[in-house]
Amino acid sequence: MAKGKISAQTLKHDPLMEQYVKSSEWVKGRSRPLLTWVVVVAALVAGFLIVRAVMASQERKAGAALAEAFKIDNAVVADPLPPSTRGQIAFKTEAEKHKAAYEAFERAVSYYGDLARYYGAVHQLYFDAPKAEATLKAVADGNSVASSQARLALAEHYRVSGKFNEALAEYKKLKDKPGDVAPLMIDFGIAQTHEALGQTKEASDIFFNIAKDSTKTNIGTKALTHLTRIDPSRVDELPTEEKPGAGRSGSFVMPK
Repeated sequence: MAKGKISAQTLKHDPLMEQYVKSSEWVKGRSRPLLTWVVVVAALVAGFLIVRAVMASQERKAGAALAEAFKIDNAVVADPLPPSTRGQIAFKTEAEKHKAAYEAFERAVSYYGDLARYYGAVHQLYFDAPKAEATLKAVADGNSVASSQARLALAEHYRVSGKFNEALAEYKKLKDKPGDVAPLMIDFGIAQTHEALGQTKEASDIFFNIAKDSTKTNIGTKALTHLTRIDPSRVDELPTEEKPGAGRSGSFVMPK
């Protein structure tokens, strides 16, 4: 055998060569399953990237839809319209604004569900109250982030529409499950409804408690205004600092 040459017999028994041969045979015997798994993994990775891209696109669309709806919600109403300003939306009438806002929030429903339905229904109350009431009821009876606000909007709508018994029913449901609605707001609405029904005693008691417990707050001032109007004798029962004109000279002017 020539010097520097490795015989076939020696090569055959070389450990590295034996490992190579075994590995080659293993891969050869499993090349189809391996290829299948490579394709599957590649498909999964590609699918993940596609889903992530679609989700990012949907999030951008969702954000844009809600931003547009809120831009209309905050739009200026003026006739004549103000001078054009980039990015500003304006309407000549409240009716035009409510219709446009409702339509904008409806476009966001597929992304934001009950939250967008609630905002849309609040605007729909101004031009199609029956349908808006039905939407608010459905959202209020659900269990979403907008449920308590929807019930409050429904109760307020009934109250200002003169449906006082319906309003009281909704306020009481809200009182049992207030969610993120401040309890004082609910009590104030109940008191206003009792006042509208001529139930002075019930209204007076609630206004008195709000005025007593809500020192120097906006709702406390409003409660004091109502109390002074319907039952001025109760004002004298308030702590000194709560009485109108306390600590000041001169006559009291009822807040509006």
